[in-house]
Amino acid sequence: MRAILIGVLIVLLIGLILTVLWPAIMAAIGAVLGFWSLKKLLEARSLGEKIIYGILIGVGALIILANLKGILVVAIIGAIIYFLTRNKNKPRKNDDVFDYPYNK
Repeated sequence: MRAILIGVLIVLLIGLILTVLWPAIMAAIGAVLGFWSLKKLLEARSLGEKIIYGILIGVGALIILANLKGILVVAIIGAIIYFLTRNKNKPRKNDDVFDYPYNK
């Protein structure tokens, strides 16, 4: 009896999590689809590929716009991922290099 009650509570918890987070999940799927399609569109050579990837970008945007509640969550997660993965090897100026005076 106790195991059945725990199982029912776990199923309810999963259902509530999916209900509350469904807009964020769908918006994330739309963002991933749009980003992947954009990368493929920039690599595409033929006109047919460009049209298909352009349509997929539009579908990703529509998925995001259909789930407006999830846009904020996706934007925050995207910003976190961007700041964690951006290029940390920025070109640095070598100010500590000694310059010989050439005009003696």
